[in-house]
Amino acid sequence: MASVCSVMLLMFIQKSDVRNLAKSFSYAFKGITYCIKNERNMRIHICMALLVAMFSYFYKTTSSEFIILTLCIGFVISSEMVNTAIETLVNLGTPSYNSLAKIAKDVAAGAVAVSAIVAAITGFIIFLKPQRLMNALTVIVSNPIYIAIFAILIVVSLLFIFNGPRLYGEKTTRIYDIKTKRK
Repeated sequence: MASVCSVMLLMFIQKSDVRNLAKSFSYAFKGITYCIKNERNMRIHICMALLVAMFSYFYKTTSSEFIILTLCIGFVISSEMVNTAIETLVNLGTPSYNSLAKIAKDVAAGAVAVSAIVAAITGFIIFLKPQRLMNALTVIVSNPIYIAIFAILIVVSLLFIFNGPRLYGEKTTRIYDIKTKRK
């Protein structure tokens, strides 16, 4: 029975559908890569997400707490990517300073700020339980390997945030930068 269903399913799925699906995923990953290479704030969000995920392990977050943290991280990263898309479109359409373009870019950046603030508040609510916080910090501080891992992670994160693509010998791939001049 299962093999008959499999054969019928394969008859309906065409190679072009699979290729189109693969292309769409490829384009999505190119977009993510562009944001990571060219947007310092995206690199900050990724590093913070990694630190939160590591700390949540030592904090022994519950499944529901971890799901909430993951949703917040996804929301912030998605907001940053939408902000980048809006800024790129505005740059494409306005090669010189335009007050409406500035408003669009500022509002998009504000949306990222709101999502990051909500994520930070959510993180504080989850992580500010004194006994669990002390237990997690005690585990980290009492083991030199954990201290070294966190120290190395912080140093690597700072290099990644501020040097980004230069760490890999690549230049940023900005279309063009708009000089904002007030008249």
